[in-house]
Amino acid sequence: MRKLKMASLLTVMMASFFIFSSHAQAVQYYTVSTSSGAPVNMRSGPGTSWGIVTTIQSGTRIPIYCYKTGTTVTGKYGTSNIWNYTERTLASGEVVYGFVSDTYMYTGSDGPVVPKCSW
Repeated sequence: MRKLKMASLLTVMMASFFIFSSHAQAVQYYTVSTSSGAPVNMRSGPGTSWGIVTTIQSGTRIPIYCYKTGTTVTGKYGTSNIWNYTERTLASGEVVYGFVSDTYMYTGSDGPVVPKCSW
């Protein structure tokens, strides 16, 4: 009976590892771009009224984890109220998280390319 419990536990642990690994690999990177080449603001929330966390240089590739709707913005890729939740590693090595308007990210879609943030 003990061997069966140990085998079951090992099976669950291995399945969890593979599930977690597949989710980690599912993150895709997208290019931030402006018509002028100016940097884009990463904000603490999904809109222009939220504070600026950092700026991201045009041409930089960043991941998108989820999205929220917020302030409508017009950018290089149209007009939208979609804000993508992402991360950026600063020169200091600190990782910061925030939102970038979808209108400054080349995703190949006019709509969301990731699930809506659940929080």
